[in-house]
Amino acid sequence: MEPRWIDQPTAPSSLPHLALLRVPPGNGLYGVLTSPKPIGVQTHYMGRRTLPCVSEACPGCLARLATRDEWYTGLWTGSPSKHVIAALTPAVAWELTDKLQPRLNFRGIKVHLTRAGKAANSRLLLTLPDPENLFTSIPDEPDLRAHLLHIWGFDQGELTRDGADYADRVRKAFKSNGSTADAH
Repeated sequence: MEPRWIDQPTAPSSLPHLALLRVPPGNGLYGVLTSPKPIGVQTHYMGRRTLPCVSEACPGCLARLATRDEWYTGLWTGSPSKHVIAALTPAVAWELTDKLQPRLNFRGIKVHLTRAGKAANSRLLLTLPDPENLFTSIPDEPDLRAHLLHIWGFDQGELTRDGADYADRVRKAFKSNGSTADAH
C-alpha cells in the first residue's frame, strides 16, 4: 500500500479566518457591529451541529428535522480585540433591526449581548449602550455568506450544484454519531 503523495500544495483560502461565536452565559459579549445588517438562514440541528437547510436533497428535511432561523452579524469585540461572526437569535435580530430601522447601515454601533440565565441556550438579550455614538475605526465588512459557507464546509462552486455533495457529507457525519438522515 502506497501513501497518496501530493505534488502541489493546495492554495489557502482567500478568506481571513473569522470564528463563529455564540454568546456565552455570564458577562456576555461587548462589541461593535461590522455588518450593515444581520443575515439569516434556515437551519437544522443535526449531528450536534447547526447546519444550513438546502433546497435540494436536504438531509435535515429528509430526516424530518425541524427548521429554525439563525441570524449572524460581524462583530468587533473588545478584550481581546478580535473580529468574529456573532450568532443571534431571531428575537434579537428582529429587536436590533426594529430599534435601528431608520438606519440603512448598522456598522459602527456598539452592542452588548448577554444571556438571561446561566445556561448556554438561555434567552439572548440585546442592549444598545449608545446607538448615536458610532465607531468609525473598525475592520472592513465581512462577507458573512462566504465565511458561513466556509464554516459549514461548502466550496464556493457548490452553490450552483444540486447539493448532493453536501448531503453525502452530512449523511457520513450522521453515521459517525450513530444514526443516518435516511433512517428516519
